[in-house]
Amino acid sequence: MEEKNTITTKETSSSEVVTKAIENKNLVTTVYIETNDVNPLNAMDYNIRKGFNNINYYDIVELFASNIHKKTNGGTVEPTLYLNDKLTPVLENGGAATYVAPLQSAGIKVLLTVLGDWQHIGLANMNTTQQKQFANILAWAVYKYGLDGIGYDDEYADYQGALVPGSYGNIISYTRQLLGNNKYLTVFDWGNTNQISSSDAAKVNYIYHGYFDSYLTMANSGVAGTTSAQWFPYSLNLGNYYNTTTVQTNAARAVSDRYAGIMNFNLRRSSDVDPLPVLQAIATGAGWGTVTRNGGDRPRDAGSVPSGYEITNSMAKAGLAAAGKPYFNI
Repeated sequence: MEEKNTITTKETSSSEVVTKAIENKNLVTTVYIETNDVNPLNAMDYNIRKGFNNINYYDIVELFASNIHKKTNGGTVEPTLYLNDKLTPVLENGGAATYVAPLQSAGIKVLLTVLGDWQHIGLANMNTTQQKQFANILAWAVYKYGLDGIGYDDEYADYQGALVPGSYGNIISYTRQLLGNNKYLTVFDWGNTNQISSSDAAKVNYIYHGYFDSYLTMANSGVAGTTSAQWFPYSLNLGNYYNTTTVQTNAARAVSDRYAGIMNFNLRRSSDVDPLPVLQAIATGAGWGTVTRNGGDRPRDAGSVPSGYEITNSMAKAGLAAAGKPYFNI
């Protein structure tokens, strides 16, 4: 593929981005998996029995998490994407075929979360060149590992000096430009989401908040232009225990308010912290029926690659070009 200074994929309008239930449920359910110590395949062991049919409890799995690093190339700082020692074997060297593809075969979308790592670089302080380089890297990660999209989370960057206005939102829009409309982009509404404009937000499928066990309306979103079809008003950390009556009430309220879904964080092994009572409370409130669990207790068996794995812009451009995918020649 000949390198070009611009790419020819069209901009995405808000009407083209999917913001509806993935299965025949009235709420989308997302779960973050801590890949350092949990097997992602446990997420597909939870189902909802509706009549004679079973459907997935979880619609989206977010692999938590890859990290934003940086390197100096000819005196210029470039962003990179780092997979730590535990995440690397989940994706690299056939790992995606073992830990991603089975989830997708079951009908679950698999996304890779990106967040900072005390490197003084993150979603909120990249210049225009770095923004496009990072979009290249994220697009290549999606295609390289056969993923369904990217989840953005601006934490732990340890910013020093001034932020770059619009950086976060531009990265989202540039990534959408490269990936097109059939991939998913999500935002964890925590750090610097005020940099995301309404036009950037229109490129996002779903927006979650991180105030666990709190029901927040979309008026509380830090992302401009958030719609009810994007907003997850209720988030739960499954490593904790909750009052199931409260959970049921808030799930019913999310349906009544016509919001997009409910987010779960930190699904544990069922022998560690059994999520079934909480998941059933959500299902009861949403009117889904009976939640079943077929195990949910797989140990983490992916091993470790001590050096981890780092994706650079040059690697991303070469990979995207070889795959015939668009990229920013920058």
